[in-house]
Amino acid sequence: MLRAAVEAFIALLLFGCIPVVVRMISANPYTIGVFRLSIATVLLAAILAARHQLRRVEARDLFRLAIIGFLFGGHWLTLFFAVKVSSASIGAIGLSSYGVDLLLLGILFAGDRPRATLIVAVLLAAAGAVLVVPTFDLRNDTALGMLLACLSALMYASLPLLHQRWSHIDTATRTLGQFAFALLFFSLFVTKTEWQLAPRDWAGLLFLAIGVTLIAHSLWVRVTTRLRPSTTSILYYGNIPFAIALGVLVLGEPLTVRTMSGAVLIIAGGVIAQLSSLLPSCDEGRRLPGELHLEREPD
Repeated sequence: MLRAAVEAFIALLLFGCIPVVVRMISANPYTIGVFRLSIATVLLAAILAARHQLRRVEARDLFRLAIIGFLFGGHWLTLFFAVKVSSASIGAIGLSSYGVDLLLLGILFAGDRPRATLIVAVLLAAAGAVLVVPTFDLRNDTALGMLLACLSALMYASLPLLHQRWSHIDTATRTLGQFAFALLFFSLFVTKTEWQLAPRDWAGLLFLAIGVTLIAHSLWVRVTTRLRPSTTSILYYGNIPFAIALGVLVLGEPLTVRTMSGAVLIIAGGVIAQLSSLLPSCDEGRRLPGELHLEREPD
């Protein structure tokens, strides 16, 4: 458990840097995705090959890895655009709806039982979004960025459920598959990439590729496989204040009382939803809400 906590802490610190670096460099979202995933996929495959850990994957497991990879790619693309059209802070705040999304997905697809506290959590998150977004007009940069970040959070929230559902595929293989199929997703937009970049842009891309993609996401796959989704979703909120603070300090982004209040409400909604899932069920012998059925699918 201590090792998982340390790995989660390192991953979250690196995750907190993502919106700021994406906003700071001039590379467009397609370039960022292709570069990060190319470097991370090649390096991880080389490491696994050197350790003799490359595994043959059955056809149906390739399909499962493709689902994980394409959702991961979609999560990245929408997040990058959210940060580019609005700000690093808005991207981080919208992504913080991840926790509520995870509970809702658990109810819809994992057989979790809904609780009254989930309604409170959703209302808090909705109220926070109303405060953050000045007008619900997609011609407004903040509104569009918030919508894209929330969509990104929804796709990202599906990943822990899938990683645990398909945990019979070893962690390293799932991580490599996630990167490789996400790269395949981004390759659909390769004609939109731009490579005339300044040295600072290349430095930012290298940090995102190695520090965040290879190291942080590899650690996070390990963490989300070992811990319950309700636990990992609470832990995930640790990167949000760090990302917002970096946006203010490094990029000089304005942080109004209204925006900060909205962020607090959204984060509080997610945390309340997750904490409620840790309470004992009223029915003796029933599993806790938020806890997945982890039996493997029959071979």
